Parts: sequence; structure tokens; C-alpha cells
Amino acid sequence: MNDNHLKPSQVAELLNVSHRTLSRWHALRVGPSRVKVGRTILYRKTAVDAWLAANETQPTRNFSND
Repeated sequence: MNDNHLKPSQVAELLNVSHRTLSRWHALRVGPSRVKVGRTILYRKTAVDAWLAANETQPTRNFSND
């Protein structure tokens, strides 16, 4: 593993979810993409960042006093 990849435990901690939630997301195809090398599961940091950006929401209203 190099600095460009994260283990599931690191991703779970980063996203504040459980390892089980990551597995469930993978089964539902809704989480960040991952790669499996033998028995080792890895997430590319760029894939996690892209997934976060794709799921970012913008406020629908603004409270300025126009």
C-alpha cells in the first residue's frame, strides 16, 4: 500500500461511519469506489474525495437581507 490508498478502517474513520456501513454501501453501489487486491480492500484517496464532492449539497436558500 502507498500513500495514495486508504484501508477501509481509515475511510470509515474519515467519514465517521462503521466498517459495516462501508460494506453495505459497496453492496448497494452507493459509496466511494474501491479496489480489491487478493483479500485486501483499498480505497484511492482521490476516489473518496471525488465521492465526497459528488455528494456535496448546496444551500437552497440564503438568508441575506436583500
